[in-house]
Amino acid sequence: MNKSYNYKDFKIEILYEDNYIAILNKPSGLLTHKKNVTDDSPNLQESLKEQFIIEDDENFKQGIVHRLDKDTSGIIIITKNHISKNKFREMFKNRNIKKNYLAFTYGILNKSNIEINKNISRNKVQRTKFNISDRFGKNAITKVSNVRTFHGSLSLLNCEIITGRTHQIRVHLLSLGLPIIGDKDYKFNKEQKFRLNNMSNSLKDLILLFPRQALHSYRIEFSHPILKKQIKITCDLPNDMKDLNTNLQ
Repeated sequence: MNKSYNYKDFKIEILYEDNYIAILNKPSGLLTHKKNVTDDSPNLQESLKEQFIIEDDENFKQGIVHRLDKDTSGIIIITKNHISKNKFREMFKNRNIKKNYLAFTYGILNKSNIEINKNISRNKVQRTKFNISDRFGKNAITKVSNVRTFHGSLSLLNCEIITGRTHQIRVHLLSLGLPIIGDKDYKFNKEQKFRLNNMSNSLKDLILLFPRQALHSYRIEFSHPILKKQIKITCDLPNDMKDLNTNLQ
């Protein structure tokens, strides 16, 4: 049985822990860390203070070595000291950590798997959003494979991120015409509704009103840089995505 702790209205599972790192299950709706000094939204980094001893003087990012979007749930690594933080920074940079996500999307992947290699750059008008770009931005690679299709028009996809860019999976899937269910920033309004035509009204409502992007970080694998052992962690779908999955069957 995994341990867990409560922080404000959130329950945070500890999936793995040793003297150097902890691997947590971040609930959706929780920021990874503050956006700025004045931001007082609940955030994962704030929750660490009472739960772990962390030696790290990086403001607002004590223990934080990578991030998940606020409404994306699932696996995140926390580092407990400078040594482990530096090692994991290096591992992320060198792409030595295998990270998989599950996403429920509109549309069907027209092959069993595909590698998306498209640059991602910040939107010039809406600075919190990102776009695919031919000439600008940072290189981003996502491997996508089909897990299941529903009603001939929706998919459950396994996405492995080779690079870790902001909103990478969301932007890459949109570029394939496969926006994530519940994503309010990356979507095609009319086309998405059209894909639900052959479904009951109650199922349509469940999909159209899904309150956040149906994206979950469910698996991570790496060689522990200090303990020299292979770590492989998986994390079940949270209740909202389990419920979506059950209803789509």
